[in-house]
Amino acid sequence: MGLEIDTIITLSNNERYVVLNETMYSGKKYFLTTGVDEKKEIKSDQVAIFLEEIEGLDVYVRRVTDPELLVQLTKLLKEQM
Repeated sequence: MGLEIDTIITLSNNERYVVLNETMYSGKKYFLTTGVDEKKEIKSDQVAIFLEEIEGLDVYVRRVTDPELLVQLTKLLKEQM
């Protein structure tokens, strides 16, 4: 089972993000997220898009850093809002 909207994810560096929206692109699932603190308060200056990777029963995310892919994903995610 993968991630869903409103899920809070914690990265290995202890940064926390809440999933705001999701989209499929080229057969892969991507998530628009924003940072949250330990009190679950939004950090609007920490917006990121993550790729979902599922290995067996484990779900991992990888931050999207490719500028061209970020532009495409941002367009798709904006259209859905």
